[in-house]
Amino acid sequence: MAKVSIFSWFGFPIPMDKRFKMIKAAGFDGVLLWWSDEHAAVDGDKAVQPALARENGLCVENIHAPFEGINCLWTDGRQGDEFEQVLANCINESAVHEIPTVVMHLSAGEHLQKTNQTGLDRIKRLVELAERKNVNIALENLRRLEYLHFILDNIQSDRLGFCYDSGHEYCYNREADLLTQYGARLMAVHIHDNDGVHDLHKVPGEGSVDWKAVVAKLKKSVYRGAVALEVTNKFSKYGDTETPEWFLRRAFQSAKKLYEFLYGDSLSPSKR
Repeated sequence: MAKVSIFSWFGFPIPMDKRFKMIKAAGFDGVLLWWSDEHAAVDGDKAVQPALARENGLCVENIHAPFEGINCLWTDGRQGDEFEQVLANCINESAVHEIPTVVMHLSAGEHLQKTNQTGLDRIKRLVELAERKNVNIALENLRRLEYLHFILDNIQSDRLGFCYDSGHEYCYNREADLLTQYGARLMAVHIHDNDGVHDLHKVPGEGSVDWKAVVAKLKKSVYRGAVALEVTNKFSKYGDTETPEWFLRRAFQSAKKLYEFLYGDSLSPSKR
């Protein structure tokens, strides 16, 4: 199991094999993978990425399902059925590649229709598939929390849980206290920082998230997994002067500090 991991896209268009080598060299021992084909020109075939990551000494912690068009999941019709199948494919492929968890969104944007039985039934079918395949589904907090609440309140399964996104909570729903509410179902984390207004995906410590408070709540949760960063250099204070190696070193030092604060355990090279 990984101790400190990072999303495979961190802002630099680098071939995936080289990217994995750089991630490992920076000190990380795990990665999160985007599971779709729209970035194949840079990322290459997603189907080879799990093996490639492992060849470079990295644990594949989870895959992130695509979410463009996700709102149709809540609408009767062919589009919603097709998107349900996209998510089902993610679960099936996660099982094939022995990746334990699929992170999913439930909505996109602000102006959405109400939660409904159509969406609930689709997620129920996906959870049933996940149970058969021994794969976890971790639902991420976004702008609109009613979808997350609706699904987690209405489906009880050991294979359905919560993916805590620190940046989303801080800039969209700061008063929600999601780690307290869903700490018993926490399966994954996306750790990043921002200014409290914009979703910037900055390295922890470069924004204004109260990390002591976040870590205190994580300690009370059931989560014992990696400190998983979902950061990019897009809004780095160093701008275009920053190399990918430099960015990854900074990101690792931030993750290392949070890991040691969370678990009270020194992250020495022998433990990675």
